[in-house]
Amino acid sequence: MNIFIKHPLSLCELTINLHDTAPLLGYENDLPDDILAIVEEILSETADYFDICGGYQIFDRITFVKEEHQIRVADVDFNPHKIVYHQLKHSEQIAAFVCTAGAGISQWSNRMMEDDPLRGFIADILGSVVVEAAIEAIQQKLSDEMTQAGLKITNRYSPGYCGWPTVEQHKLFSLLPEENCGVRLTDSALMLPIKSVSGFIGIGTNVSFHPYTCQLCDATFCVYRNRKK
Repeated sequence: MNIFIKHPLSLCELTINLHDTAPLLGYENDLPDDILAIVEEILSETADYFDICGGYQIFDRITFVKEEHQIRVADVDFNPHKIVYHQLKHSEQIAAFVCTAGAGISQWSNRMMEDDPLRGFIADILGSVVVEAAIEAIQQKLSDEMTQAGLKITNRYSPGYCGWPTVEQHKLFSLLPEENCGVRLTDSALMLPIKSVSGFIGIGTNVSFHPYTCQLCDATFCVYRNRKK
């Protein structure tokens, strides 16, 4: 497949668990009721500031180089580290994806930081939660599509996690069209809008999806680490 499949999404289409904000708000488990009420209020207040879009492009010209833990996708060589390599190595195709919550939520958060830092901070966290919910929805669309074709998918894996160098974002974006939901890269491989994610999903008959994979990853800074769904 040589086209980018784009999926614009509305906030109401997403399954959002507001308790996912708990780790970055200093709570080990679920939010207490009073804090949850504030988070719900801010999500409602910022709803119109989200411009959610995501999509993927599927590549079937892929090669795996075991000795170097290297994956070649459409003549572009990736070095995703051994963890990601082993999770994708049985793939017959790879979907390169990108997804964003849009720039508006970060702009709202930055403005609010001047007058009410707590509300601004919560809005920033909500941007991360929403983009993760969005890519979850898009991954489910991909899974449904592949199931109809008799195929399965892997978990999604992104540069910057599991030892995959962030700088390889540039290689990943070289595979995608410029009109990929409006996400672009800075020279340092930072995605703009900030609340964006990208990466690979493996596709094939012998791949596996694991509901809980934190034990595979050493990224201690992740919002979702050790938080089982």
